Amino acid sequence: MFEHKCQSELTSRQKEILALLRKGLTNNEICKTLNISANTVKAHLANIYKILEVTNRTEAVSAKIDGNSEEAPNTGDVKKDLNIIFLKQKDLSAYPKANGLYYSLVEAIHQYRIFRITDTEDNSFDPAFSIDVSAAKDKDETLFLSVRLGSTHEMLWTTSVKISSDNILEIAQKAAMLLFRHIVLATANIKYTPQSPIPYWWYATAHCNIKFENRSKETFNYCKDMLTPLATGDIYSEQALYTLSLVYYIAILDNWGDTKEYTMQLAEFARKAMFNAPYSIYSQMIMAFYNIVIGNKSEAIAYFKQVIEANPQTIIARTILIQIYMLIGQNENALNLINECERLIPATAAQASIKQGKALILLLQGKYEECIKLSRQILLYTPKTTIFYLFIIFCYNKLGKFTESQAEIKELYKEHPDFGRPYVEHILKGVNPQMQQMFMDNLQNLFSVSNP
Repeated sequence: MFEHKCQSELTSRQKEILALLRKGLTNNEICKTLNISANTVKAHLANIYKILEVTNRTEAVSAKIDGNSEEAPNTGDVKKDLNIIFLKQKDLSAYPKANGLYYSLVEAIHQYRIFRITDTEDNSFDPAFSIDVSAAKDKDETLFLSVRLGSTHEMLWTTSVKISSDNILEIAQKAAMLLFRHIVLATANIKYTPQSPIPYWWYATAHCNIKFENRSKETFNYCKDMLTPLATGDIYSEQALYTLSLVYYIAILDNWGDTKEYTMQLAEFARKAMFNAPYSIYSQMIMAFYNIVIGNKSEAIAYFKQVIEANPQTIIARTILIQIYMLIGQNENALNLINECERLIPATAAQASIKQGKALILLLQGKYEECIKLSRQILLYTPKTTIFYLFIIFCYNKLGKFTESQAEIKELYKEHPDFGRPYVEHILKGVNPQMQQMFMDNLQNLFSVSNP
């Protein structure tokens, strides 16, 4: 780890900025919080790096400072297990459906291939999370779940799962998705210290997963800085590499930098993943991301299918697969998968992702007004997502509303000044020629010399 530095060497403003860095704020967020300019933040960061003898924000937040009660993250604990203990508060045998759901839920959580799980209290087992389980019966049987941090009494989340049908497996899968989502949320909100029961690799990946839901170039850079030390070089975390690959994949799709350079980086991640864990679902996800960006969508489909078979709760694989099916003209497969997602995936877990697939279906069905409306809803949550600007422009052009189309083009170029024809051609790689031609024909005004 980094050497201790004297806190007195930092000014009060520098200490303030360092504290905000450790809370995960971006430069823009620090500007707003402290009411200072972006250049002032950059100048302070440069001085902080110099004083702490570090080269980037990841090293800065990891640096120990004498007299500072906030301890540094331990990037060396990448081998530490992420432990979960399920604790039944009483015998569930009197509730056969709840008991069956409990065992199916544990199996579904196992399928994430992240957690080391037990249901036996053991002093040698240090849990990151404890999950209290109980049951009751009114009209239907109900399984109650409460998540605590480590072995403490600090309650992080609680829910009840009503068993109103005999489809225990499907109920368990939905419950597992919710449980996984709330464990990620709880982790992202924890103030990490080396004494935390969670390993740093899990904190970093969960934190970046939540942070990156606000998709932007700033959050891409933030996540890249945080995850790269855990995913490259001598330090290796499968989860960090997978999450880093996901943010690079999104950066390529949303045109946030040098597409060629990012694709080469994603290729290196795929090579490393397959070398370290060729049969892991996370390595297969990385291979799917890479195959999409190089235009090999049929190979990506094969990888996503393998992932979903191994872990039916993998929301990202399902939602991206919907989009690929539509882009290559397999609309029936896409619609079937959307219907399956709406039935299986809790709305709170993937509502935005399912809406993205629906927007493309509406476009392909010629329901242009509906597609515009839905795309605008999505842009409210992810305002820098390029593809939905393209959907709206496409639909306005088809409707003959060229004034509205030009206004949307201006907004697109405002968010992405470097946008151009190569980006559209890149995302259409592997798409059937008829659909490629349809998109390019209806997006011609994007590339007019009169555009900003």
